[in-house]
Amino acid sequence: MKRQQSIAHRLSTLNALYDTINAMRSVSASHLRQSRTALRDARLYREQVAYALGEIGFRQTRHTETNPGLLVLASDLGLCGDFNSRVVQLAIEYLRRYKLATVYAVGRRAQRLLTRNGISLARLYDAPASDDEVPHLLLRLSQDLFEDNAKGTIRSLRAVSARFDGVGHFTPKLVRIMPIQVEANGTTPLRPSPYVPRSHLFAVALREHLYITLHELLLDALASEHGMRLMAAEAALEWIDATREHAKRQLAAVRSEVATQELLDILQGRHIV
Repeated sequence: MKRQQSIAHRLSTLNALYDTINAMRSVSASHLRQSRTALRDARLYREQVAYALGEIGFRQTRHTETNPGLLVLASDLGLCGDFNSRVVQLAIEYLRRYKLATVYAVGRRAQRLLTRNGISLARLYDAPASDDEVPHLLLRLSQDLFEDNAKGTIRSLRAVSARFDGVGHFTPKLVRIMPIQVEANGTTPLRPSPYVPRSHLFAVALREHLYITLHELLLDALASEHGMRLMAAEAALEWIDATREHAKRQLAAVRSEVATQELLDILQGRHIV
């Protein structure tokens, strides 16, 4: 009887777990679609901003790798395979070359892995769970980076992120954010506007390029994260389904044994009488 109750309880737990993982799979699939759509638009806008910078003849002073900064884009949530560990591993490889780099991290999973490797953070930000939360993070992140760059805390900035390669596939990548690299358009730069100082125009263009570059990187990382979580959820559901079927067969066998034993007890009682 106790075995039957134990198997029934396990089956009930597996059913509840299946429903939970299935709901999480649906949420991840929805966020993945939204992130990929927003990523396409962000990438197009970033290309147009870069083209505009080339048109106005923007050139940013290049610095050596003094006071470098590193931005690590990871997640707060788990169940996304090796997403966080691979991103952080690439960050650690970079930091082995530039030990004095100022490190910024998006995602508490990255913080734990970096701290475990003896790397302290200058700033930590909560990772967005959906593309709706990205603009709120961008406002804080871009402002902090601009201020630190103006104060000389960082002279250059690179980001370690993930490139979405399909559901369950991504590639960790190291991207240079500052100083900006703008390819010349092959035409004579536009003449300065008499209404806007050139320095102001460059400052606005620089801020816009930084903002949209970070936006694109965050969306790419978000799509990669949800793609990995979607694959992990699929694998978990397959395991739960197989385990649940096995538990059902065990429960049916135990119930059959109990029914058989009860029948034998009844028959044995009649024989005795």
